Amino acid sequence: MIDRLVAKFVNKSDARGQKAFRHIIYSAGLKVINAAISFLIIPLYLAYLTEVSFGIWLTVSAVLNWFNFFDLGMGNGLRNRFAEAKAANDTILAKSFVSTTYALLILISVALLGLFLIANIFFDWSVIFAAPDFLKADVNKMVVVLAILFCPQFFLQLIKMVATADQRPAIANMMNTVVNILHLVALYILSQQGSPSLFTLALAIGGINLLVPLLANIIFFSGEYRDVAPSLKSVNFEYSRSLMGLGFVFFIMQGAALVVFMTDNLIITRVLGPEEVPAYNIAFRYFNLIVVFFGLVTTPFWSAFTEAYVKNDMPWINKVMRKLYTLWFGVAVLGVIMFFVSPYVYNLWIGDEIEIPMLLNLVMMIWVLATTGLSIFGIFLSGVGKLRLSLYHSIVVMIINIPLSIWLAGYSELGSAGVMLASLFGVLLRLFFQPRQTFKLIKGTAKGIWNR
Repeated sequence: MIDRLVAKFVNKSDARGQKAFRHIIYSAGLKVINAAISFLIIPLYLAYLTEVSFGIWLTVSAVLNWFNFFDLGMGNGLRNRFAEAKAANDTILAKSFVSTTYALLILISVALLGLFLIANIFFDWSVIFAAPDFLKADVNKMVVVLAILFCPQFFLQLIKMVATADQRPAIANMMNTVVNILHLVALYILSQQGSPSLFTLALAIGGINLLVPLLANIIFFSGEYRDVAPSLKSVNFEYSRSLMGLGFVFFIMQGAALVVFMTDNLIITRVLGPEEVPAYNIAFRYFNLIVVFFGLVTTPFWSAFTEAYVKNDMPWINKVMRKLYTLWFGVAVLGVIMFFVSPYVYNLWIGDEIEIPMLLNLVMMIWVLATTGLSIFGIFLSGVGKLRLSLYHSIVVMIINIPLSIWLAGYSELGSAGVMLASLFGVLLRLFFQPRQTFKLIKGTAKGIWNR
């Protein structure tokens, strides 16, 4: 059935397009499941935790995700280098890139775990996360468990990059779906226990997050990806520069994303209080569905653009870009509809437990439309590795986002909507260069910084 659908929409001679479209279909089904779980899981969190403890959980989870930043961009560096090696049919080089990236991230993971264990001696995490007195012991234990279980994931998650670089993002999406299903089951079981514990929740969620990528590494590297499975003899640290050169640019760009998104919950907690975090998080989950579903379409084209650019297949790139522009107009209409029906959706979803301001909904909607529209250019530029201007943009965003978020949230009295407004400002800055650079590269007229 899927093969017939692919044949209907993509020319048989376009093998690259057929592969991308097939994985878009697979990913779409998985994203629908993930979206349903995302809606079902919030009431379970609220049934198990109080509003304050849920806010702390969200904030700690966001802060922990900051540590993804310390892969120095090597995950995305591997993604591009692996795709280039595959395009050249060089399996030995692809295996060496995989092995070297795993080795480097294992070393970084061990170092991070050591630093955390030292920091744990000196810091009271309950103070940092503004926990009330009765939650202090629970919060401190939760942070330790989550950190220890997180560190191995640092390198185990690389299997997702290998699959995505092979233009098979549905594998990564399948892993996410399995994790989310297990989260839902675990939360349902915990919600029936009647005695909320952040420590117990951390054991369950952290354990699931570790187990799934571990099993995926064993399954895929002993099966389909046996030829490129990491091995000590294939580690070549001379490739570190190649991985980290491109990786450094992704590192800075990830840093900007870290500052923009991962600090939001912490800023809201410190400026407005942890009780304001759930409303922001729920609105973000609702509108971010558009970003997620648009991303499932654009993600397969990252590595496809890499291959097409290496082979100088500009007509194919032009054709795909036009289709993505058309798709975005449909997304814009959907975003507006979601804004107007949001109060009714929230009422069905969480009842009247948490109030979501309409100003927050409006800013979220605009952010979603800007993010999805500009992601078309961002995916292309990332795929072809022309990121110097994006690097400069990321540095500017890192400098201005936190102070702007604090001012808009606190001093201008916009509340949590002000935090998202600061993020929107950073996104809109990309309008000044990404579309123009993309058109120049496709036309072959990019020179100087436009070609770097």
